[in-house]
Amino acid sequence: MLKIQCCNEKCPASGRIFQWNERPNLLADGKLVEEGNEGAVSFVVQCKYCGTKNKIYVTKVRETEATRKMV
Repeated sequence: MLKIQCCNEKCPASGRIFQWNERPNLLADGKLVEEGNEGAVSFVVQCKYCGTKNKIYVTKVRETEATRKMV
């Protein structure tokens, strides 16, 4: 679990920190990084306490296969 600090100044969470389960999205050695770091990919994670959407950057994103229905 990664600890994310909510960007909402009025978030009721202790220290404005909530946990995000990164395992479905990242490889085992994935981690939080700063925007612009090599290999950084952005995610929008919603705070479980106040509902605010937080943009974070991580590395080592798990590849998933997506199929599209062609019409």
